[in-house]
Amino acid sequence: MSLDDTVLDDPDALLALDRSRMLASTASAGAAIRQCLQVDAQQTLAPLVAQGRPRSLVVVGAGGSSVPGEVLSAVAGRGSPVPIFALGGPALPGWIGPMDLVVAVSASGATAETLTFVTEAQRRGSTVLGIGAADSPLQDLCSTSRGVTFWPVSRLSPLQDVQRARSLLWALSTPLILLAGEFGLVQHARHGLAGAANRLDERAVECGVNNLTPDNPAKELSIHLTSGLPLVWGSGEVGAVAARRLGRQLAENADWPGIVGVLPEAVRTHAGLLRGPWARPPGPDDIFRDRTQDEQPTPRLRVLLTRDAGEHPDTRDIADAVLQTCDRMDVACVSVMGSGGHALEQLADLVGLLDFASIYAALMQHRDPSVSAEDLDPRFGRAGGG
Repeated sequence: MSLDDTVLDDPDALLALDRSRMLASTASAGAAIRQCLQVDAQQTLAPLVAQGRPRSLVVVGAGGSSVPGEVLSAVAGRGSPVPIFALGGPALPGWIGPMDLVVAVSASGATAETLTFVTEAQRRGSTVLGIGAADSPLQDLCSTSRGVTFWPVSRLSPLQDVQRARSLLWALSTPLILLAGEFGLVQHARHGLAGAANRLDERAVECGVNNLTPDNPAKELSIHLTSGLPLVWGSGEVGAVAARRLGRQLAENADWPGIVGVLPEAVRTHAGLLRGPWARPPGPDDIFRDRTQDEQPTPRLRVLLTRDAGEHPDTRDIADAVLQTCDRMDVACVSVMGSGGHALEQLADLVGLLDFASIYAALMQHRDPSVSAEDLDPRFGRAGGG
């Protein structure tokens, strides 16, 4: 592999490599929340709210559009009076029916399985909300179907670039959180979203292209992650979503593999990695070793803990034990904890940092972070881009 960490301190080179301006799109996440907050949500969501709380809230999506359901589940927490499910394709579970609310999320508005979800949910009598691109097949379907509501989301960044679904996390999540706020599933939803927008703006400044590596937490984190094999463990609801988000972003933006888990269960299944061959430093010289391997040393494990400020005390003990074990085993480990009073602020704090880090991980390889799966095989893109 070829990594050039010197490029991180060359803003002009970074911008030249970032041909689709993914850094700028990521920096506009706070603005995307504020744009949604300016919409008259009560009027748009009134037909859904008038029906009262559903038996369950089921969020369906594919690719980058699948994450908003996880975001909602995390910020609503396990105390939510309504169960929340984040599902992928290709079919709805058999139990979904007239008492359930199905939210179909598609950044492109053209994802095949998401359109199928809407048709199937309506056939079963479920209430449906569509969230996605305006003037899309999803909007057309929602406009011509009885009992289906639609919330349009622009795919254009402030610089008028067409954004990938993975860059639209907050634009796609905000309508969903506002709806959950109307149902009382997320307390102080608007306040939390406003705080999240502020935190994303702060991250955009801290992690911006002009901030050099020693003062840029995202650039430093990108070096940590690409110095070996990332092992990303999340704690609590918020930390778990952030960990899974980073795993996806590293794969999509940087073509970089990673192992993702959630504490405390992850230590029961992954802990052996901390003493395995990827974790151990090179041993004493062995005259019988295969010297053809000398030029390609095995990359070391790189641990990252994404922590929830409200993590359970038992989980906190496990996270602290991970830090101590990594120190004892000489395994490089970084721990980040979301800051902010509301769960949405904490999640924005973590995701803002991790999204920037994944893009810098791509740029260190002189790779365009906006490429997609369909560039490998057109069949991978048949779903419509999320």
